[in-house]
Amino acid sequence: MPHPPRAIEKIRVLELASVLAGPLAGTALSERGAHVTKVECPPHGDVTRSWKMPNESPESPTSAYYEAANGDKKIAWQDLRTDAGRAWLDAALASHDVVLENFKASDLERFGLTPQDLAQRHPHLVHVRLVGFPSAPERLAYDVVVQAETGFMHMNGPADAPPTRMPVALMDILASQQILSAVYEGLFERAAGRSGIFAEVSLEASGLSALANQATNWLINGADVTRNGSAHPNIAPYGDLLPCLDGWLVLAVGNDRQFAGLCGVLECVELIEDSRFQTNALRVRHRSDLIPLLSEKAKPWEKVALEEALRASGAPAGVVRKLPEVFARGTAGNQHTLTNSSGHKRVATVAYHMTFLGKP
Repeated sequence: MPHPPRAIEKIRVLELASVLAGPLAGTALSERGAHVTKVECPPHGDVTRSWKMPNESPESPTSAYYEAANGDKKIAWQDLRTDAGRAWLDAALASHDVVLENFKASDLERFGLTPQDLAQRHPHLVHVRLVGFPSAPERLAYDVVVQAETGFMHMNGPADAPPTRMPVALMDILASQQILSAVYEGLFERAAGRSGIFAEVSLEASGLSALANQATNWLINGADVTRNGSAHPNIAPYGDLLPCLDGWLVLAVGNDRQFAGLCGVLECVELIEDSRFQTNALRVRHRSDLIPLLSEKAKPWEKVALEEALRASGAPAGVVRKLPEVFARGTAGNQHTLTNSSGHKRVATVAYHMTFLGKP
């Protein structure tokens, strides 16, 4: 039985954005039922169509990267540099509710997309713009550049290695969530009677807002981060890895009770009363003594068996899985996979499921 129309299904989104953050936001809206039209400039379209792994077909019109960001959208091939393209754009703007764009500032006037102009011509629109650095809007801001300039690369990687890029375009992913928040808030504001709604999202601010406790470690305590692999600076053993027979396990022990459960499973209960490890603060201070002792006890275990035993004891841990394990049949990763109309698989952009539990 088909579900009744939901509010988001009435929303029409014009996606003028390219690469990752804007397209991911458009894909998320599409997954929730919005009608999303992605505009690409012929003949090549979004640059990510060409971002291919060595084993991808050079003849394919898309790449795995493009498929990850774009899902199922209506594609409109329009060259906005032409009179015909700009006429098409103005007509399209009149019939849509939301416009997403990440054009260079110098292109906005040429395309009739400056916030003030757009608000005057199409006051009904929720206009969300993505920039890299608000203080330097013309600066190209690829994800790795923003990772570097917001502190993430400085924090990431082993202590004896150079700063390291996160293995996904995290700044773009964070910005896509900020874009979604701006879209939904803008639609609420429009429903309240406001018009000419414009929001600017930046990669830089999206990264800064995600620094969370690492930022306050500096802002409150003046403590800069030193690279220490996956180990947590405030908690131990948290983020520390244990070697198992068939791979690795990561620990997430956040209190003394959980530490006692860990020691019980690994049959090293004497560590509970060891003066170096009796509190979290002591365990952080003496981490270099603690982890080798735990690692030696973990070596005879298989990683899944050890995680299950720790879970039963109340000590949180996680199996370090390779992607084939993540997407094996029956796993959460496999269940979170979608197949586009083109037959390509990708992970879903939206990670929640909404139900309506009230009376119809």
